[in-house]
Amino acid sequence: MAPAAAPQQRTGTLSRRPVLRAVVTSVRSAMTTRRKQRKPRTFTHVHRQRLDRAVTHYLEDCYVKKTAARVSELAAFLKRSPEYLTRTTASIAGMTLREYLRRKQLEEAERLILETPLPMREIALHAGFGTTSTFYRCFKEAYGMPPGVFREVRK
Repeated sequence: MAPAAAPQQRTGTLSRRPVLRAVVTSVRSAMTTRRKQRKPRTFTHVHRQRLDRAVTHYLEDCYVKKTAARVSELAAFLKRSPEYLTRTTASIAGMTLREYLRRKQLEEAERLILETPLPMREIALHAGFGTTSTFYRCFKEAYGMPPGVFREVRK
């Protein structure tokens, strides 16, 4: 009977582990230090204008496609992650992306109510609301009256 082959020993592997661990720890420490030294990003009115234009363009796209405005679809439209857009919008506008999008929808609806004779269902669609009832509910929450009454009072 032939002698059993001795298992191969990994020479040097055990001695390299502490070195690798030290390198990884050093790299992590350097990255953490660099991250802490970075200045927080400040946003200007130019960033706010770009965000306004992007959201307005998205709402126009929603109108053409006859779809409701959604944060996830806005992120896809702008080729950004919803998380990134939410963080950025909070820094730029001081509100969540959902709140900002809703505010832009209501501003567009207000403009259309005051400047056009369009029926409310058309205004709701044009402003990116999924349904007329959602439009009425959001408008009444924001302005304290239904859109039809708002049109009568403001004209």
